Formats: sequence, C-alpha cells, structure tokens
Amino acid sequence: MLNEAALNEAADVRFVLLHYHFFKNAGTTIEEILAHSFFENYARLDTEDFDGAVSPEDLVSFLNRNPRMKAVSSHQFRYPVPEVPGYIFFDLCFLRDPIDRIRSMYDYFREKPVPGEPASDLAREQSIGGFIAGLVEHHTYRVSNVQVNMLANGVVNDPPADADLIRATEVMLKTSFLGVVDCFHESLVAGQYFLRPVFPNLALAQQPANVSSGSRMETFQKACDPDVYAELVRLNALDSELLNRARGEVHRRFSMVPNGPARLRELQTQVPSRTSA
Repeated sequence: MLNEAALNEAADVRFVLLHYHFFKNAGTTIEEILAHSFFENYARLDTEDFDGAVSPEDLVSFLNRNPRMKAVSSHQFRYPVPEVPGYIFFDLCFLRDPIDRIRSMYDYFREKPVPGEPASDLAREQSIGGFIAGLVEHHTYRVSNVQVNMLANGVVNDPPADADLIRATEVMLKTSFLGVVDCFHESLVAGQYFLRPVFPNLALAQQPANVSSGSRMETFQKACDPDVYAELVRLNALDSELLNRARGEVHRRFSMVPNGPARLRELQTQVPSRTSA
C-alpha cells in the first residue's frame, strides 16, 4: 500500500477527511476517534446558527488557513461532497435508527437546551410523549425521514419521497467511511481498512455512544400515544429502509476486510482499556 506522503506527492493534492456529523448519530464518539487519531490536525467547524451551513467556500477558506489539517467534523456540512481543485475529500457519515435518533433528541435538549429551537423548547416544556406529539403535529419536517433528506438533498425541508430515497441510497453507497450506529464496531473496522492507505493514523478503540437498548425503546414507545407513535413510524419509513440498506452495505464492506472477525475481536478488547484510560 502507498503511504499518505507518497499518495500526496503523486497526486499533488490534499486529502481531507470530512465527518458529516448528523445530529444524534454517535458523532461525539467519532469526534473522539478523530481527535485521538489526528490531534492538532483535526478540528470542528460549525457556525453559531444551530441550523446554519458550512459552505464549500467556508471549508476551503478554513483549510487554506490551516495547511496541515487532515480531518474536519461539522454538524453543518451538506451533501454532496465538495469537488474542489487541489483537494480530494473523503466523507465519513454514520446513520442511526430514526426512531431511536428522535428519542435521543429529547434527552439531549433536556440536558442542553437551545433557546429558540422548536424541538428544544418542546423538550423543555413537555414529557417525552408530548414532545413527540408536538413535533409530529407542528414540526413534521424535523421528524420525517431526516437522514434521507440530508443525504439526498443536503437539507432538512419538506418530507422526502421515494425519489429522494433513491438518491440517498446512491450517496450512502458512495460514502468513503460509512457507519451505522447499531453496527458500530463493524463500521469502524471496515472504514479503517479502506481508508488506511490515505489516513494510516486512524485509531479506533473508542467506546460507542448513544446506542439504545431494546428496553429503553420499549419504554419510549409506551410513553407516546399509540396513534402518534404509529404516525412517527410512518413518517420515517424511508429512513428505516435507508438504514436497512446501510446495514447491508456495512456488512458487505466488513466481509471484504482480511481477517475481519479477528480485527473486530481485537477492537472490542481494546475499547474498555481506552475508555478506562
């Protein structure tokens, strides 16, 4: 395999790993991995606006000011991946069960309110059942196939349709480092293997965050009005299908890793020592 220096010299470009940090998709864990892998050559890049966006021009301006930067994480990167002369960008993106993701939003906003953000205001004022009912009735776009929208359209706007799922699937299949939260370690092993020729310093021994148990999801369902919960599931049918396809792709990639099961066991034994440290 070529090392990073040889690849850069041959291509005369900068390789940069972009973490598309979808809200409540284990992004904090990924940020820890990137920080442990790249140290001062890793950064987070977000605007002060909760719903803001980091444009390709903003990104390139930041990278030009920081010529040694190798990895950047942002809640506000928008697909498609930028195509900029002098750069090759590799995208890292994790997907999550959409219902579990929405449940996790409630916990987050209760702990870290964002004044003026509708979902945050609802979480502060309501029980979890009232929170879901309020979002479903008044802020449907916040809880309707959000991940399909982000991959297919780069924004969270009107509820997407089947054509958006097709585009989202195409983007998902092209993702350089694809992850699924409930296939966390398999995602890491596959992602590290395929990106190691370009980013040999990726260090993966990090405890996964925000992985919900079945009992917690059952408690969440019971806290919601049955009709509201059924509507929430309906509103996320495309996201659920995208997640199933992403799981299949992660498993396909993992199956291509030489000695994948052994690498997986090694990673799983490393995680507790990294966490305790």
